[in-house]
Amino acid sequence: MAKKLSYKELLSNLKGLTVRNVVPADLGWVVEAEGSSRALCPDCGVTSHSRHSRYWRKLRDLPMQGASVTLKVQMGRWRCRSRQCLRQIFTERVDGVLLPHSQQTNRLSEVHWLVGRALGGRSGQRLLKRLGMPSSRHTLLRQVIKAASGSVWQPAIRVVGVYDWAWRKGQSFGTILVDLERSEVVDLLPTRSAKVLGEWLAQRPEVKVVSRDRQGVYAEGVRAGAPKARQVADRFHLTLNLRQAVERELALRRSFLRFTPQSTPVVPSGGGRETENKGRQISIQSSVQQQHAEVARLRRQQKLELFQTIQRMKSAGMTVSQIARHLGINRRRIDRWVRLDTLPERNRMEPRPGMVERQSAKRLVCSVSDRKMRR
Repeated sequence: MAKKLSYKELLSNLKGLTVRNVVPADLGWVVEAEGSSRALCPDCGVTSHSRHSRYWRKLRDLPMQGASVTLKVQMGRWRCRSRQCLRQIFTERVDGVLLPHSQQTNRLSEVHWLVGRALGGRSGQRLLKRLGMPSSRHTLLRQVIKAASGSVWQPAIRVVGVYDWAWRKGQSFGTILVDLERSEVVDLLPTRSAKVLGEWLAQRPEVKVVSRDRQGVYAEGVRAGAPKARQVADRFHLTLNLRQAVERELALRRSFLRFTPQSTPVVPSGGGRETENKGRQISIQSSVQQQHAEVARLRRQQKLELFQTIQRMKSAGMTVSQIARHLGINRRRIDRWVRLDTLPERNRMEPRPGMVERQSAKRLVCSVSDRKMRR
């Protein structure tokens, strides 16, 4: 026979509290509990059995089945009977469950801190609302700041990343320092200067490796504050420099990167249709690319017919102004075309950084659109 799980066993990790009842509410569940029958004085540590009064505290707790939980606890005020203690009345403490003046349990505060540290304010607020633990973005950020300021001990920083960040975009910049072994931000410097960075590194002689960008200011600061530390370039700027170098090289060799639609694979021959399939080819272009090629061909044909018309009108003795008025097109184009014997090719845009990536992305979008159309 299966054992039934009671709500007292389900909430047994609320040490120091006794769960009395669990009732449904409009927005979730309400867990009613009460404190202990005795309490320790926070000043002298003497146990008191003399109750002064009772009061209620409402705290938010972890959700239950996706619904929010409110912990309604009846706490006590106690009298300290020690003659050496200056405190006469104190409130009950429940260590490990809740803190004085707190509006939520410690375990819920820990979850809020983890989410706020990982996602930030607004994103964490949206996620916690969906999980049944609603909280404002200001509360999340306040808990992250409180946890960071409350930690006095910090482990030794051996590998530090130095990067710049903008107080105001394009105008004023600061410096962010990251412990790359723990992936945690350790400090923020108000300016981007070699002097401030050198002073910060001089206070931490345990730094062995400094990962930085190509800023010469940071190089001077590292040499001044940690002359024995090894300076390395960070992965982001290495990748960025590699991409820029590849783009510059491909821009110079762009004529060799053009695709030729005629270079298509030949259909393999098979069975009795060897003669029929001989020499047949399969186009590797998608339908979207074929449409673009057809539009370009028609546009070229129209321009060719217009060019031939202008040449015939020029041969008939008409001036450039008369041709422009008759055809209703720009005089500058006519003046340029009457001096040519053949229609010039389309002017292609000069390659710029990033053009190769955008062309590859465009081809990928075309192929995906073609697959959706076939389905």
